[in-house]
Amino acid sequence: MERILYTSQDVRKAIIHLFSSSKGRRVAITAFVGDGAEAYLPKPMGLNLICWPKAGGTNPNTLRILKKGRVKISFADSVHMKVYWTEDQGAVLTSANLSTNALGSGNLKEVGIFLSPGELDIDRLISSIKTRPMRHSELLKLDRKHTIYVIRNRIKTRSKAESFGEWYNLPYRQEWKLYCWIERGGAISLKAKEISKNIHGVSEPKSVLYACKGEYIIRDCILSFALKMNSPSQLEWVFADHIVRVSRSDKKAYDTNFPYQVVQVWPNKTYPAPFRIDNRFKDAFVKAVRKYGASRIEKPKLTKPPKRLIDLIYKLYISK
Repeated sequence: MERILYTSQDVRKAIIHLFSSSKGRRVAITAFVGDGAEAYLPKPMGLNLICWPKAGGTNPNTLRILKKGRVKISFADSVHMKVYWTEDQGAVLTSANLSTNALGSGNLKEVGIFLSPGELDIDRLISSIKTRPMRHSELLKLDRKHTIYVIRNRIKTRSKAESFGEWYNLPYRQEWKLYCWIERGGAISLKAKEISKNIHGVSEPKSVLYACKGEYIIRDCILSFALKMNSPSQLEWVFADHIVRVSRSDKKAYDTNFPYQVVQVWPNKTYPAPFRIDNRFKDAFVKAVRKYGASRIEKPKLTKPPKRLIDLIYKLYISK
C-alpha cells in the first residue's frame, strides 16, 4: 500500500526502518552522499549504494566511512533520483539526498512516498543508469574537488577533523605529503602576494613553503615540520592553493635552490584536513621519524610519506 511521507522526519524514519528491518537485498540510489549519511544506513554491510561523485554534494570522507562499513559503492554521473529500496520491506521514493542536511538537523523540506514490496522493479531502474565501481583514483580526485568547493564556499563541516587513528583505518585514505625544513625560508614573494590579492582579494597569503619544481601540486595537503637535531617539531598543515615561480628580481624571496613557493591563501580553519594534529599524533610522529631516520626524510627530500613510516607512526600512536 502506498503512503505519502509529508515531512523530512517521516522520510528519515521510513528509510531507517526499511534498512534496519530488511533481511533481503538493499539498494540506495541517491544523487549526493553528504555528512552524516552513515547514520541513516543501519546494517550497512552488503548494502548497494549508487551516487554521483560531484563536489559540493558528495563528501569523499563519508564514502570512506561507508566503505569501511562494507557498503558496496558505485558511481553514476548525473544521477539525480533518490530511491531507497529493500527486497522484503518496500521502498521510499523521495526528494531527500542521503545527508544530515536533508534527513537530520538541516532545514531542508523533503517529501516522499512509501511503496510496498514488489511495486518497484529495482533492476529495471539500475539498468537505466550507467554505473561504475568506486575506485581509489577517482576518490582522490573527488578529494581535491571537494577541498576547492569547501574553500570557495566557506563550508563548515559537521565536526572537527578525524584523528590519525581514524584516518589510518579508513579504506582509500585521503593522501597527504611531507615538508621538512631546517631553517625558515625568506619572504613571501611578490608573485604570491599578487595572486592572493588579484584572485582572492587577500593582500598577503597566510603562509608559503619554498620548494623545487614538481615537488607539490595545487590542492596538496602538506604536513610541514621543523627538523632540528634529528627531531621534528612545529607540526602544522599547509594547503597548496597555488604554486608560483619566484622571480630572480625578487631579491628578498628568491632562493636559487628552491625557486618555487607553495602558497596557502587562507587560515587553516578554512581547509578540510586529512586528520587533526593533536598531542598524541605529535608524540607518535616524533618517535617514528627518529626510528625511521630523519636523514632518510631530509636527504633525499621525501614529499610522499613512505608506507613504512605511516605504519610506524600508527604503531606508536596506538601504543599510547
